[in-house]
Amino acid sequence: MILKFLREKGRIVDWILLACLGFLLVFWGWNFAVQFVALITVTFMILRRIDYEKHIWLRRILLTGFGVIAVSFVVIEALVFTQLGAKDVEQADYVIILGSGIKGTELTLTLQQRLDASLEYIRSHPQIPVIVSGGQGPGESIPEALAMRNYLVDQGIDPAQITMEDRSTTTQENLAFSKTIMDAAGIEHPRIMIVTSDYHMFRAKYIAAKNGYAAEYGISAPSPGYLKPINMIREYFGTVKALIYLFVR
Repeated sequence: MILKFLREKGRIVDWILLACLGFLLVFWGWNFAVQFVALITVTFMILRRIDYEKHIWLRRILLTGFGVIAVSFVVIEALVFTQLGAKDVEQADYVIILGSGIKGTELTLTLQQRLDASLEYIRSHPQIPVIVSGGQGPGESIPEALAMRNYLVDQGIDPAQITMEDRSTTTQENLAFSKTIMDAAGIEHPRIMIVTSDYHMFRAKYIAAKNGYAAEYGISAPSPGYLKPINMIREYFGTVKALIYLFVR
């Protein structure tokens, strides 16, 4: 019945999806959510045109592929959920706060939430070095690390306590470049306290473990509920990418 509907009415669905995509592009720009809708639109338009009764082998391949994606999605999301409420209290050698974009020189809500989540731990450990990690990307007038440092100083954190890592553009680079700073300070296998968004914590800890840290603790910052679904979907793709990259490296 579904295949019959798609054959007869699929063109209408095509136009509805394209209209929705155009609307999102105008109002949201080319962000991950819009990219995801574009992927769904293109995939639907291609798959509905295939004659599955004629190409049985292709149908089997697609069903197997969808099955693998579904199982891996459930497994990865379950792992992500294990770290949503992370709030470790262990003594670490360094705090690393991961960047999350700025607009011009202003913090995004997500980045401010990460910085706010770090304050209690930093204030209770006034001697611990803090690395703010994030480079400068499109639409950013200064490196994220500088904006993060300025915010922490405004909150009363000693500037001498803060080191900027201002070259990274990915989580892998965040943790690799921060490790270089620690190596230069003479700490080869440091214990770190990672501060990042709740949905991002599992991947951050995994990548940190692969970069040679002695221990990876974490403080998860809350993320807006209305963005949680799309962030969780994005995290699935990010985790798959990290697993592949670190496996073949």
